[in-house]
Amino acid sequence: MTEIDLHGFKHEEVEDKLPNLLIVHYNMNNFPIRIITGKSEKMKKIVRETCETQGFTIDDFWNDNPGAIILRS
Repeated sequence: MTEIDLHGFKHEEVEDKLPNLLIVHYNMNNFPIRIITGKSEKMKKIVRETCETQGFTIDDFWNDNPGAIILRS
């Protein structure tokens, strides 16, 4: 599974860079993707909103890690 680890990124950096990363991985057919968000509720919100805006499906059922989000195309 492809993984994007956001540890060490500031919220503003994620808002700027994540949409492009998702497009690159989509074009490479690298799904599902595990996005490591850590415990920050603000980071999780940013990631969820970005993914939903880009049209990706968040798979909460399959995810067993509260510090990560799983995406399906």
